[in-house]
Amino acid sequence: MRTLAAVAAAVLLASASHVLANDAERLAMGRVRLTTEAAATKHCTRLGAVSDDSVKDLRKKIVKAGGDTGLLVFGREDLSMIYAQVFRC
Repeated sequence: MRTLAAVAAAVLLASASHVLANDAERLAMGRVRLTTEAAATKHCTRLGAVSDDSVKDLRKKIVKAGGDTGLLVFGREDLSMIYAQVFRC
């Protein structure tokens, strides 16, 4: 009986930590600032560049790169793609 309780507790803790990780990622994504104004990143540190055709996925990539701001640029050839310079401000 104790073994079953221990297994149930382990499963519960594992699923709770997964939910907490998802919540932290959502919070970080919600804090990402997207801008088309280069002046908004004047005093920020550039970390790299990302691109995607989904704003949600673009925000995820900005967070994973360690940034909190994305300077958006839209492509000329493929208008569905969004390009962003990643900054930490």
